[in-house]
Amino acid sequence: MTNVNAYSVLMFIANIVLAVPILLAVIQQAKASMNIANVVSAVYILISVGFFSGDFKLFFSKLGLSISPVAYVILAVFTFLIAKDFGELRVKQGMRKAVSMSAIMIALNVIDFFWVKSAALIPLFSITWAYVVVLIVGIMKWNIE
Repeated sequence: MTNVNAYSVLMFIANIVLAVPILLAVIQQAKASMNIANVVSAVYILISVGFFSGDFKLFFSKLGLSISPVAYVILAVFTFLIAKDFGELRVKQGMRKAVSMSAIMIALNVIDFFWVKSAALIPLFSITWAYVVVLIVGIMKWNIE
């Protein structure tokens, strides 16, 4: 149980660090900020796998999907694709992928509300708010040129 508590506190703080470059990248359509988010999410994959390399069943039953390696793999893939689009000046496609990313991550948190109940508050207060802002900004800039 100590691993679960330590990991949840660590990821609460770490997700706040991850939320900032994601928000900056979407608001500014910046490739560099999205690349920072990509590297950070890749590091978080390693951290989460390191904490629960032996007992993933305990991990998913206590903390759910929102702060699991699954979520960070999804983030790493999407941030890579969005950064590639921003780098090639395909901002419209990048913004649409950002909306898709935020919708998927919000859905993971909603699933966690029904699955792990109060543990879903950890990602809600640390990073899901950023996904909501990304969703709003992405919809507002859906047809940006």
